[in-house]
Amino acid sequence: MPPPLAVEEQDDRSSEGMSALKVTSIIVGACVVIAGLGGAYLYSVIKDEKAAYEEDFKENFKNSWPAIWPNSTYVVDDIETLSDFGYRKIDTVAHANAGDFIEFRFNDLGYEVEVQEFTTELCNDCRNYIATMEGQNPDSWIVVGGHYDAICYSQQIIIGIEYPGCTSEGAYDDATGTASVLELARMMMEWQSTGAEYLSIPGTPQIDIRPTHTWKFAVWDYEEWQGSGSPEGAGYGSETFVTTLPEGVEIATYINLDMYGLNWPVETQLASQLSGCDEDYFHLYLFTSPVDDWSYYEDRGVNVTDEMREQAVLLQDRLGMVLHEQLQYPTEWVVVMDDTKGNSDHYNFISRGWPATWFRGMHEFLQEEDDTCEQSPKHAPTDRVDVLYTLAGGREGLEAGMQTGLNALALLMWSDITGNWA
Repeated sequence: MPPPLAVEEQDDRSSEGMSALKVTSIIVGACVVIAGLGGAYLYSVIKDEKAAYEEDFKENFKNSWPAIWPNSTYVVDDIETLSDFGYRKIDTVAHANAGDFIEFRFNDLGYEVEVQEFTTELCNDCRNYIATMEGQNPDSWIVVGGHYDAICYSQQIIIGIEYPGCTSEGAYDDATGTASVLELARMMMEWQSTGAEYLSIPGTPQIDIRPTHTWKFAVWDYEEWQGSGSPEGAGYGSETFVTTLPEGVEIATYINLDMYGLNWPVETQLASQLSGCDEDYFHLYLFTSPVDDWSYYEDRGVNVTDEMREQAVLLQDRLGMVLHEQLQYPTEWVVVMDDTKGNSDHYNFISRGWPATWFRGMHEFLQEEDDTCEQSPKHAPTDRVDVLYTLAGGREGLEAGMQTGLNALALLMWSDITGNWA
């Protein structure tokens, strides 16, 4: 047993050692806590910065413009191809070949094509071609369409009666619309593929690049009237579409492309001026669900509701914003106005209560109203590509006129990608 003093000294040394150990433990513990707090803080900062970055990314995307725009050169190429098939009257070889070409083009772009077959008293083999880009809402559709059939009337002999030997390339009416539908379908597919490629890059914030609505790119058959003595009217292609919709589907908007491209900034050429047209440019008119004048539709038995009127206001406002605020097109030459004609495929949509617009070039009035600026070659042997080039001042002029409408359509489509349609 050690002497008492030695024991006391040992106890003192043990106490000192234990005190040092406690201090060390406290310091180490404090360091661990501080490190933990620092790590948590750092994690919190990083997390907040990441969230802020993702929020900024989404906001920038929402306010962005498309990086890929439609190409009017492609459109005019397709107009020439469709015209080269010859007179695309229903139930002809030229008509069938044009349909096969449309189906091939959609397939080549990566779409599965719905071929909607129908018959009428005068048409044994009519077909619509429809390509689908499914959106976030599979039951709310935006449809953009044009027709590929053609008709030729003898305007020189008896207006409205087809006569033997009258042929038309259907270049303006309506290879312009058909070719534009194909180009818009190409652009939508490219947006999706390039967007998916970008989002696959590690670290890229993930967003839904699908359009809000489901888009239908439709090429209609049998839009044309078959003469005043015909037992049938027209618009049977789009009529077949709207009468066979799946249950629960609504049409958010229909966009009709029929005879445009001969519009601003296409200058009126000498031939037009010599015929009495004193305007500097051809117009682009967007005949749209009426805000004020529903008489055309009411006269045909359409029950016009408050909802239809409200939708018309919203659509005309949306079109005006795209055309005049975003693209800054001149209001004198690019005009949104009430549709009081109804004589194209958009009629079948408006008459069923869905908002619609018709992109139409040249001029507001028709030939029977003695409008010298209305020189559309529709329904005549003069509906040829070379005539379009003459009226547009060359191929470059036609491409410029086509681009006017295509850019507007691209922004409308892009607004649905970014969630701004509504």
